[in-house]
Parts: sequence; C-alpha cells; structure tokens
Amino acid sequence: MSEIDKNTQPLLEITGLKKHYPIEAGIAKKQVGLVKAVDDVTLSIRRNEVLGVVGESGCGKTTLGRTILRIIEPTEGSIKFHFDGKEIDFISLDKKALRGMRRHIQMIFQNPYTSLNPRMTIFDIVAEPMRLAGDYTEDEISDRVRDLIGKVGLEVKHLNRYPHAFSGGQRQRIGIARALALGPRFVVADEAVSALDVSIQAQILNLLQELKEEYDLTYMFIAHNLSVVEHISDRVCVMYLGRVAELSETEELFYHPMHPYTEALLSAIPVADPTVKNERIVMPGEVGNAANLPSGCCFHPRCRYAQECCRKECPPLREAAPGHFVACHFADSLKLNGIGELKIKN
Repeated sequence: MSEIDKNTQPLLEITGLKKHYPIEAGIAKKQVGLVKAVDDVTLSIRRNEVLGVVGESGCGKTTLGRTILRIIEPTEGSIKFHFDGKEIDFISLDKKALRGMRRHIQMIFQNPYTSLNPRMTIFDIVAEPMRLAGDYTEDEISDRVRDLIGKVGLEVKHLNRYPHAFSGGQRQRIGIARALALGPRFVVADEAVSALDVSIQAQILNLLQELKEEYDLTYMFIAHNLSVVEHISDRVCVMYLGRVAELSETEELFYHPMHPYTEALLSAIPVADPTVKNERIVMPGEVGNAANLPSGCCFHPRCRYAQECCRKECPPLREAAPGHFVACHFADSLKLNGIGELKIKN
C-alpha cells in the first residue's frame, strides 16, 4: 500500500454497530423488550484526527466508545481497524488476539477519582499495562513510566505516592499516562475533563493535543460540553437515542447545522459577552426511552419542525453536503441557526 493510501484510509471503520440489552420479566426470565443503547451506528475515524461525540446524557456516547473497544460486547455490526496496511476485523478476534490488540487501543475514563486503584502507587498504576503485556523488562518499565509521568506534567519524585495524595487534574494526568503506556494508536477519551474545574480542563485539553501530535494518536473524544468539543475536535458526531443524528467537520457543523437537534444544542452554548444574547431553543420533554423508541424519527416528539412523515419514517443517515451527514427528512430545506447566527446584539 502506498503512503498516500495509508494516509487517506480510515484508521477505524464502524458499520451497523448495535448494542441492545434484553429486558427480562417473570420467574422464567422471558425477554419482553430491548434497550437499544447503540442502534445502527455507521461512521469512520481518520488517522490522527479527533472525532468529538456529543449529545445529552443517555444518548449512547459512552456505550458506543466502550463497544468499539469491546469493553462491552456488541450485539451486531462490524468494527474494522487498519494497522500497518492490514485490515483487522475486531469483532471476530478471540480472547487471545483481542488481548494482543489492547496495546493499540486504550481508554481514558471519565472519573479520575474512581478509575485509579487506591491501593496502588502511581508507579504501579502506570506500569500495570506493561507488566500485563509481558513484553518489557523491569528496567524498561521504570524508564517508560518516568518518561510518561514527565510528559503529562507530573514529577518523578511523586511516583511512590498513592492516588489520594493528588488533585482531580493530577489524577486525570495519571490516567492519561496509563492509557499511553503501551503506545496505543487509538484512544477513547470518555468525558475526560467533565469532572474537572474549568481552568484544569484547559490544561488537560492542551495536554491531549500535545500528546496527539507527539505520539501520532487518534482520539474519539466523548463529551457533552460543546465548547470543549469545538476546541479540540476535527469532526463532530452528534448522537441522539443511540443513533447518529449528524456528522461533519467541526466548523461546518457549528456554523451550518443541518439537524434540528444540533441547532438546539448549539443554542445552549453561553456567550461570554453581556451585550450579546442567545436565541435559546428549549426542547420540550426529556430524552426518549431507549427501551421504547418513538416511531419514525426518534427526535420528532421534541422537534419544532416535525411533519407527518417524521412520525412514520425513520430518516437514514445521508450525505446532504460534501462530508456533511445528517439523519433528517428536511435537512435540505431547513435554514437552521449555527453559533455564528445566534449572536444577536441588544
């Protein structure tokens, strides 16, 4: 494969991915329904990009990330990684092969207070993946841990301390060092800054970007804070009730949204200027029930543009503009507000 082909080919291709949880009732545990946490997701992730995944709580963001890594086993679908000119069918890997792939795919967890073992020192936490891999000597592990701790902005003299001695931001740095221990190529960052103060969030975001360039990383960055996603992401995937509602380059999506749900989310972004006000779009009701999805378009009960066809037909995810995918019957005719048009002078 030529170098050009390597750069243009996606690192990861997901097709028709589903994760359904059965609902059981009675003594016989008879299945009476399904919770469709992830429902027919298709997307690709390019090499060395940051794909932001956003949506309200309960939309399936975290389940999607964990299913891609097979922390949660998928119900149906295809996950293919392209490494060193090879296509790896991730779904078909057995336990031994999957363990070998773990070095290439890692996760940064949301809560830095619960994701670190309180009984292990920082050295042992970062070293654990290398010890489990079994490919490193203790000297190599020691050198690698010291190097990573320095890269994430912590001091080597603190390696023998325990997690309780560190702040939330420092703990998240430790989690990042652990995720990078085996030199992964793809990292899922699950709400990696949501539990941190705003000033610490900026530091962690800048750190993630620096590490991305230094180690040639590809991120799936899961978040609900759109301002954070705009800052770090190359493309953005908007999810609603386990499905992709919109997928586009970041600037295109923020200034020219094509899905009513995206428009409503963008209207909630605060503007740090007292002379400017947002035209806030308030969506009625709550996020739908994944165990009892609405007919047709799952967003239609909350959509102010919904028509009769929206209640009957589920819109497919289609390319409405070059590189801009949307699941809406009226994406071509609606003129929705992006963040550029939301700034209305008093």
